[in-house]
Amino acid sequence: MGTVTLCPKWKGQSMDWEQVTIIAQIATGVATLAVAIFLASQLRIQHKDSERDFAFAFENRQQDAILSVYGDESTRKLYWKAATDWDSLTDEEMNSFRFIYQQFYLASWTNWRLRRDGDSLERYRVQWGQLLEYSGLLRFYEVYGRDLLRREPSLQDFAEEIYQGLVSEHSP
Repeated sequence: MGTVTLCPKWKGQSMDWEQVTIIAQIATGVATLAVAIFLASQLRIQHKDSERDFAFAFENRQQDAILSVYGDESTRKLYWKAATDWDSLTDEEMNSFRFIYQQFYLASWTNWRLRRDGDSLERYRVQWGQLLEYSGLLRFYEVYGRDLLRREPSLQDFAEEIYQGLVSEHSP
């Protein structure tokens, strides 16, 4: 096997091909590691961007749902009737209201699973205070809400705490 002189100024110092191959492999490994680190940082940035985009789109969807309830007179009246006079709902109204209102529960569940606000529970306290604000909304929770939330026990416990607090406030 031959030898390789890397630099003419290194008089008499030469390497055989095996040593050159080892150095080339080390250099390739270092370059591959650098590329992997760069790509990992790019993926992290891309992941944060996609999380932000998803949160923004999800927030817009929630706002659209709220606006659709309050923007349509018949839906707004159905909501108010369910919220304030639950027992007067017909079966058809109950079915419509159930479909509409469970969307708000599912949106809260999605936010909870994504830990949208990290460990802060303040947004959820406000949100669940509003979701359970009226007597009919408390009834919805009793009849349908607990069952919807049982898939996420930590959210169910949290909502139950809010529910119990509101019920004790309204009790004589």
